[in-house]
Amino acid sequence: MKKEVGVLLAGGVGLLAVLSIIGIKKILERKDKRYQDAYSDYHRHFDQNAADDEYHGIEFYALK
Repeated sequence: MKKEVGVLLAGGVGLLAVLSIIGIKKILERKDKRYQDAYSDYHRHFDQNAADDEYHGIEFYALK
């Protein structure tokens, strides 16, 4: 009887450990997605506001 209880207890602890690891990973992924739009284009290569030519100064046109 003691062996069976030990096996069930070890299985339960292992299951809880795996579920907690999966839960932590999901929480961390959700946190990354929250700020993904702000930090994914760090150098603003694809920023639509930078594509407007009417806001550029004379220095920008001198480098073209």
